Amino acid sequence: MKLVAPVGNGQVLAYFFARDGETLSYLRGTNVLRVTSAGAETRYAAVGDEIVSGEFDLPPLRGATRAAVVERIPNVPDREAVEAVYARSVLVIAQHQEQSGAFIAGPEEDVLLAYALDVCGERGAAEAFFVWALLHRRLDGLLMWGLAQHLRYNHQSGVREEYERLKDGPGPELAATAPDLPPADLAALRNALNQRTALDLFVDEDGADLAAHARFLLTVHALIPTLKGGEDYFFEHQAHAQEIHRARALYGGAFHGGMTPAGDDPRREVEVRADLEPSTIAVEPAAAGRYRVKVATRSGKLWASASDPLPGGQEFALAAEADPPDWTRDAVVYQVMVDRFARSDGALPAPGSSTALYGGTLDGVRDHLDHIASLGCNVLWLTPVHQTPSHHGYDHEDFFKVEPRYGGDAALKRLIESAHVRGMRVLLDFVPNHTGRGHHLFRDAVAQGGEAAEFYRFWQWPHYYRCFADVISLPELDTSSRRVQEYLVDAARHWITEYGADGVRCDHVAGVDPSFWIGLRRELRAVKPEVLVLGEATGHFDWLARYAGRLDAIFDFDFAHMVRETFARRRVGLVDFAEWLDAHDNAFPGLALATLFDNHDMNRFLWMAGGDTGRLKLAGTLLMTLPGMPVIYYGTEVGLTQRYDGATENAEARLPMLWGADQDRELLAHFQKLGRLRAQSPALRRGSRRTLSVDADSLVYERVLGEERVVVSLDLKTSSWSVVDGSGRDRLGQDDVLGVGPDQRPG
Repeated sequence: MKLVAPVGNGQVLAYFFARDGETLSYLRGTNVLRVTSAGAETRYAAVGDEIVSGEFDLPPLRGATRAAVVERIPNVPDREAVEAVYARSVLVIAQHQEQSGAFIAGPEEDVLLAYALDVCGERGAAEAFFVWALLHRRLDGLLMWGLAQHLRYNHQSGVREEYERLKDGPGPELAATAPDLPPADLAALRNALNQRTALDLFVDEDGADLAAHARFLLTVHALIPTLKGGEDYFFEHQAHAQEIHRARALYGGAFHGGMTPAGDDPRREVEVRADLEPSTIAVEPAAAGRYRVKVATRSGKLWASASDPLPGGQEFALAAEADPPDWTRDAVVYQVMVDRFARSDGALPAPGSSTALYGGTLDGVRDHLDHIASLGCNVLWLTPVHQTPSHHGYDHEDFFKVEPRYGGDAALKRLIESAHVRGMRVLLDFVPNHTGRGHHLFRDAVAQGGEAAEFYRFWQWPHYYRCFADVISLPELDTSSRRVQEYLVDAARHWITEYGADGVRCDHVAGVDPSFWIGLRRELRAVKPEVLVLGEATGHFDWLARYAGRLDAIFDFDFAHMVRETFARRRVGLVDFAEWLDAHDNAFPGLALATLFDNHDMNRFLWMAGGDTGRLKLAGTLLMTLPGMPVIYYGTEVGLTQRYDGATENAEARLPMLWGADQDRELLAHFQKLGRLRAQSPALRRGSRRTLSVDADSLVYERVLGEERVVVSLDLKTSSWSVVDGSGRDRLGQDDVLGVGPDQRPG
């Protein structure tokens, strides 16, 4: 029996047929195919429309349950066994810690376990241990060493202040004392595998041998080559991650379907199938709906497929959907992270740990709707309000319940009703790719297996599963399952029908089976025709353009990257920026673009600009005078920044909102003027754009709609700007631009 493996990136480009003595396997979680023969290994992957071979550097690793960790170790013995034990060991330690509040281990071992969790990316679990240890455990040199290591990985930890106090206190007994750590050699790894009986889940009635699991993890990590990080981490990882790490085919899961028998087919090892080469056809405009495409070939007629034609492949359908809602052309979006924005019963605490809970509520947001409206914003985007243990909500534990800390169901209804009264629409964050590890669906999947486990993407039930960004607390749902898709559509519809939300901002759309988006959009439009489905997707033009007909809108992360590089970091010149902008205009027909330069996953623009508010005003002027749906991240308009680089923990970009005297009033006034100007200028919202002139220091472009013409000038050298209308007035220099513009009342 021979094996065949498909390889492609959006469509199957080639099939690899195993010869005698060869084995085929995927690098788990990637589209990289590994061909092994007589101890030699060759790797292949689809990058764009080409099949390339060679060594593939997987993207930086953030999290714990990942076979990719082991893949980075050269010449590792029994790689599959190491992968399986690694995944199990992380879960065993983390789950024991969650259940007990402390580790089931002696005082000589508990710090070692916490260090292992830190090394594996489980900083939250390690932080919980050190908080507990400082209250209940005997202080000694080993604990001080563990705290010091923890603060290297989690430099905004809430225990830093206590550590500094203890470090400077009296007594040599608190001097840091390092434990004996496993050496970085393969012999130690072989020895650990030979002692695998100690790595079972339970060794006796007292529970697992947690120290054995920790030493195994540290042995693995000692052998992993160091990965370099960067200041603008969000963007530095995206393109590579799009093409290699998370490159599930847009039209189906060709890379994760396993191997298929090829019978006695004698063909060569690699064959590029001519009948699967990418082709382009022109389709006449049609009414909204789904259409199958029949193609006539020399060998007969067939239904066109953009997916794997082997069993388990996915049928192609042309989606001729209605255009995005017209109101998106007038939209200005304000993003709020509820926990960090405002309370209704007092001020938020002063900034401490960036991962702590600060107590923001939905009623607190409601109390400040006038502030949001003053910026010209007519759309409010709330990051997840589902039941969650965290400040961010992307590890939600119930698709249908509002987090009680935020005020529960009634508070969300009050907020949406109040927003609608002001002519403001509301988008709710929706996370269909994954859940939190505490979600009742995942708890059932682990405990029951069977049909319950089919909701998730287990490599090996119950401990080895796919997770978002390789973070073990975020298990991925199997969105290729019709059952899962129906559940998720019901959940999204619930927020529209029960609360009156006007759309959903969908997290990590690239991870979700593409067929889901067509069904979601269709079902939501059935209950609210003007609903918006906005997706978070990253990648190149050709990749993102494929979401037309599946989503109404996408975030323009290319724009964010270029604005930050040009105006904050000054690494891209204005001439190059203008050339990019010209090429970028009208790049995504059929999709509305949400433009931004700040959000909750990246370092704040103001911090990147070294605190220079002139650069921020310049970028804000650009944002509010270009086509698209501008998105203002809470606090950007009042000078909210951060204390240090968020590459280790991106929650640093989510510090509490500034209110009162802490706000930069001059900066706020600038953003308010921009909002009023955009609201009163149809040309800025809906007009065409053309570059008039550009040099190293200045960029001038016009926006035109009918008889209205607006000329925008930006000077990078002096951080100055002007927005001049047809009468020659500098509209940003006027104080008579009043109102917040077109009434956006849903209805």
